[in-house]
Amino acid sequence: MAPAFQATRSNFQRASFLERFSFPRALAWGYLGLLLFMIGDGIESGYLAPFLLTKGITHGQVGAMFGVYGVAAAIAARSSGILSDMWGPRLVMWIGLAFWGLFQVLFLLFGIPGMDFPLMVAAYGLRGFGYPLFAYGFLVWIVQTTSLKNLGPAVGWFWFAFTGGMPTLGSFLASFLIPVFGQYATLWIALGLVLIGGLVTLFGIAEIKGLRRLLPAGRRTVSSAFSSIAIAWQKPKTTIGCFVRMLNTAPQFGFLVFLPTFFTRTIGFSLSEWLRLLSYMFLSNIIWNLFMGFFGDKLGWRRTVAYIGGLGCAVATLLLYYVPNSFRSHYWLSVLVAVIYGATLAGNVPLSAIMPSLAPENKGAAISMLNLGAAASAWLGPTTVAIFIGPFGVIGVIWIFAILHAVGGLMALFLTLPPEVEEAIVASHAGQQVGVEALAASGLLLAHTPAFDEGLDQNDVELILFDLGGTIYDDETYTRALLRAVRQINPGLREEDFWAVYDGERGRSAGSLRTAIADRFVQGDRAKLVALAKRYWEYPASALYQDVKPTLTVLASKFKLGLVANSGEPALRALRRDGLHDLFHVIALADFVGVEKPDTRIFQYALEKAAVPASRTVHVGNRLDSDVRPAKSLGMRTVWVLRGDAPPAPTLNQLAEPDAVVTSLIGLPIALSRLMRLPEQTSA
Repeated sequence: MAPAFQATRSNFQRASFLERFSFPRALAWGYLGLLLFMIGDGIESGYLAPFLLTKGITHGQVGAMFGVYGVAAAIAARSSGILSDMWGPRLVMWIGLAFWGLFQVLFLLFGIPGMDFPLMVAAYGLRGFGYPLFAYGFLVWIVQTTSLKNLGPAVGWFWFAFTGGMPTLGSFLASFLIPVFGQYATLWIALGLVLIGGLVTLFGIAEIKGLRRLLPAGRRTVSSAFSSIAIAWQKPKTTIGCFVRMLNTAPQFGFLVFLPTFFTRTIGFSLSEWLRLLSYMFLSNIIWNLFMGFFGDKLGWRRTVAYIGGLGCAVATLLLYYVPNSFRSHYWLSVLVAVIYGATLAGNVPLSAIMPSLAPENKGAAISMLNLGAAASAWLGPTTVAIFIGPFGVIGVIWIFAILHAVGGLMALFLTLPPEVEEAIVASHAGQQVGVEALAASGLLLAHTPAFDEGLDQNDVELILFDLGGTIYDDETYTRALLRAVRQINPGLREEDFWAVYDGERGRSAGSLRTAIADRFVQGDRAKLVALAKRYWEYPASALYQDVKPTLTVLASKFKLGLVANSGEPALRALRRDGLHDLFHVIALADFVGVEKPDTRIFQYALEKAAVPASRTVHVGNRLDSDVRPAKSLGMRTVWVLRGDAPPAPTLNQLAEPDAVVTSLIGLPIALSRLMRLPEQTSA
């Protein structure tokens, strides 16, 4: 067995600082790469417009160029979810990186040196396809691999990285690079940062779901593309969310067209002072982006967007004009109102959690609508400036933007979620059981929370051990990983042959499935097969059975709970992500303990750590060979869960082996009550 220190309770319970804030560790390199990418993308934000003005380009032309860029960005953003469904987020991100790099080179080599305005519009406009495909492709990756409970904080981290780069750290870095290298050379440095960030993300992410298409097997690409378009009228609230996003973000992009000139020429700040003010604005924004996900969970996602992201931004927009104009010599007052605007802008973060919750059966399409609104704002903001800056001036555009924020906030009040989703969110954040509607929506056999006879508090059961795959998470996650591994070793595999062996082993419920697969398809090389399958083995949030959290919550109040599974680090990540980890008193995973089920030593390890004898323990699992039989041999009582790899039609002999049989964990408390020996029964 492995040394004890490898599998202590403190070792299993230790989580990093970031994990305690619901940071998706499997996507960590993605967040870092996105930050670097957006720093490069944001370097130009605070100075490109005034730089082009010094070259003879007019405000209207700058607005038009940024508007074309915005149209391309809107198209790319709208397509990012659809393309991620069809091709996988990773490929979509590669395409975005290629667009950004190629057309930035054309813009810098041929557009700016010759001040060829049509070429500049074309190159810069086509570059607009780049960042939405890259960034919003990553957002789809996040949404598809994060549980509903942690979705608010996870997208908060996304916007933390996104806005941290563009324009916060990008503008701040530009304020130091420009005096040393000049404005033109700084644009080349930006290109280098974008490429580095893109490569860090695309080669660094360990999570595998984003490496392939997200559409379910058998779902046609054409029908998916249509559903991603049809969602606009099938789920009209997603259209409202799109407009809310567009209206509340448009001023941010519009500001970059005229505020540099306003602060440097009208107010009298230097270019470096303006760039740092912009950095302070969005430094505030990235800090509040991170915490707004948690704040939104308390206040409510919809109200956070309406009152903070909408009405709060409207007030802050007006302050952004009137305070600097009234106190021109007080730089730090201008910084203060910029910080306030950045904080209120973060109120829009919960939109990224609201949108997929409005259409949980088609998250990619819902995110596409959100991305469309975000990228369309890159067109609406500059276009608004181009049209109205001439006749109405700066003050007129400021008031228009304040009105856009206010309208967006009022529209957000209509973004109510389906009742069962609202209840599931509230329950998960309160640590409560999921209610009747949520369980009914999941299609469980018994659509109510688990019941327990309160008179059974005094009994001879202290510890309940659980299997993982097929009991807590769907077995299909590992079976698919096994199939992928076999295909890599044996490209000639016919999938129907694989499933024939699987079904046969499932029916027998005797002997190792992995050994049977290895013997049949990879010349008995079980070790190679298992090692390769582990590379693809994850437990996505969608694999969690809906009856698990409510049942374990009830049982944890009365018993010690434990986990015994042939798994490793991916299981710990999933348990932490889904809020299950702390419900277990002991966790015995094969990768840490050093032995696998059906070896009874892994069960003995769990019993020793829990300090409970086998006679006072019940084991719950879905396999006879690796759960029921070894547990019974040690003297435990056993409950067989008929799902996952359990036989679809168990024989009478098989049904006689465990002490109880259930088809859902909802029935587990009742089964346990029948297995318990009360004190008077024991003495008798």
